[in-house]
Amino acid sequence: MSALSRLIWHHAYRYLTVLLLMLTCTLAQAHESSTAYLNLALEESDSTTDTIYDATYELSLRDLALLIDIDANSDNQVSWAEVTSQTPLIEQLIISKVTLAHAAQACQVARFAPLAINTRGGFNYLYTRFSLNCDQPIDSLDYQILAGIDANHRLILTQANTDTPLQVLTVGQNPLGTEADSGWMAIATNFLKSGIHHLLIGLDHLLFLFVLLIPAVYIRQQKQLVAVSNPKAALIEVFWIATSFTLAHSITLSLAALQIVSIPARFIESVIALSIAFAALNNLVPMLRVRAVYLAFFFGLIHGFGFANVLVDLPLATSARVLALLSFNIGIELGQLVFIAVVFPIALLLRHTQFYKWGVFYIGSLIGILVALWWFFERAF
Repeated sequence: MSALSRLIWHHAYRYLTVLLLMLTCTLAQAHESSTAYLNLALEESDSTTDTIYDATYELSLRDLALLIDIDANSDNQVSWAEVTSQTPLIEQLIISKVTLAHAAQACQVARFAPLAINTRGGFNYLYTRFSLNCDQPIDSLDYQILAGIDANHRLILTQANTDTPLQVLTVGQNPLGTEADSGWMAIATNFLKSGIHHLLIGLDHLLFLFVLLIPAVYIRQQKQLVAVSNPKAALIEVFWIATSFTLAHSITLSLAALQIVSIPARFIESVIALSIAFAALNNLVPMLRVRAVYLAFFFGLIHGFGFANVLVDLPLATSARVLALLSFNIGIELGQLVFIAVVFPIALLLRHTQFYKWGVFYIGSLIGILVALWWFFERAF
């Protein structure tokens, strides 16, 4: 073996080892849709100096529980009385973590309305309404809810009575759209980026792709794993896996995002976890004598409903929803290609080694089963 080959293999070993360690660290990172909603509407004002906004902010109770103790008696059942008892802390949380501003001059919260509850996608959401006094129309949002806690969390911002489009924002400092960047192009760009981001941070979708990809460099001969001799054959198999998964999730993503079919998010997220466990178990103990491409299609139908959680509750007209759907789906495919481009060449390079066979295929599949089952019990119960 040449010095260059040893160097390449050494770095490949290190990369895949780190990847497997990252998978074991996902036990507490079960991917469910973590989304908050902020709507702003300009109010009529007699003042010539202030700009007043009527704001509504919705945060799921499961996310709120990560920030404030809303289960005072620790019985794992959150009552509305327990939530409202924390009203001062909830109001302070919003004031400190959701900062709207103009030219770095923060708006001031004038008053809060009584708390309420709303339901989205089968989950209970805290509904808060408050007024904001600003010196000028806002141009930025510093959003720090779940900062350092949930990398998947995002905020859907809408501004009524303005030309600014709906925006999908992440934790941190966000410039707000202006009339110059509104319209169809802004929607397409926004949801293209959202699709890429959603795939690359969606640990369950990535883990599913991982357990489907790692057997692609093997064939089974007399119940034994044999590395493919022709890399082209493995590449074709990966192409069909990716195509099948794309076709399947595009179908159900479209049905759900266009609100033709509706399935509770908690059920879908639980079944997604089971699909990962089954695919990983099928690597170790082949139960279905079918190619991975068929598993990718069947389970891709389920994952499509999971992707759709991003779009289902968005306040968009039909034409804008179709554009958002198309852009978001393209973003998902780009994110998927990035993941495959990183993982598959390494798998192809190491397919003849015992490290890949035992450390990646067998142990990686076992880790996939354990992680997926953990996600299932966390989501279902």
